[in-house]
Amino acid sequence: MKRAIKKFTRELLCDVQRRVPASQQAIQEAFSTDHQRPVFIKLRDILPDQFYWFDEFTACAFREAVLDSASRSGGGRLTISCSAFGEFQAQQHRLQKIASKLDSIRVLTVGAAERTTGKASRLEVHHGLTGHHLVLLEGQPSVLFVSKELNTRCLGFFTTDVETIAEIAEDLEAVVHGRAQTLPSFDRLRALHETTQRVARELESYSRRVELAIERARRRPDLLTPARFDRIVRQSIVKLEQLKEIPSRALRELGKRRR
Repeated sequence: MKRAIKKFTRELLCDVQRRVPASQQAIQEAFSTDHQRPVFIKLRDILPDQFYWFDEFTACAFREAVLDSASRSGGGRLTISCSAFGEFQAQQHRLQKIASKLDSIRVLTVGAAERTTGKASRLEVHHGLTGHHLVLLEGQPSVLFVSKELNTRCLGFFTTDVETIAEIAEDLEAVVHGRAQTLPSFDRLRALHETTQRVARELESYSRRVELAIERARRRPDLLTPARFDRIVRQSIVKLEQLKEIPSRALRELGKRRR
C-alpha cells in the first residue's frame, strides 16, 4: 500500500510540474531558511505534509492534476473550490462529465446561492470557503491539496495522510452546512509546522555553536577551565528551557484565536 501511495504521489507531482512553466517550477519552503536565506525546492521534489509558498498558477495546477486523476480512477467523492461562481459556470460541463464517474462532486464557490444543485448528476454547488484553493479526493487513494491566500502568495500543502484528510473533511462539512467559512484544522497544522521549523532552526544554530566550542577546546584544552565548562552547561539548560517555551507559546496563541 505504501508503495502504491508513493507511486501515486510521484505521478501526481510530475503531472503538476508539466502544467507549470519552467520558470515557476522551484517553490519556496515555508518557515525554513538556510543561513538566513529562503530555501527553494523543485516542484517534483516537494514533500507531503510540508508547507510551501505557492503562486495561484501552481495552486490551480494541483487542482487540475487531481481532477484528471479522479477522472481516470473513478469512484470516491471530490470537493473543489472555485474563486467565483463564474469560474464554476465555465467548468460546469466538464465537472458534470467527471461527476458521472465519481460518487459525487462538491463545488465550494463564492457568489453561489446557499443551495445544492444538480443532485441527479452527482454535482453539488455550495457557498463558502473564501480565500482558499482546495481540492480533495476521498477515494483510493485519497489526496488533498489546500492553500490559503496571504497577500500575493498562497501558503499550503498537499497530503495523502488519512488522518489529516479526515480533519480537513470534517471542517468542510461545517462549511457545506453553513456552520463555518474557514478551516480551523489548516490553521492548527500551520501553527504546528511553523513551530517545528523554528525549534529545528534554533537547535541547528545552537548545535553549530556547541560544535565550535568543542573544536576550540580540543585545540586548546587549557582554555576549558571548570568555570567555563560550568558556564557552557548553564547556557545549555537555559537554551533548552527557551526551546520548550516556543511550542507552549504557540499553543497559547492558538487557544486565543479559537476564543
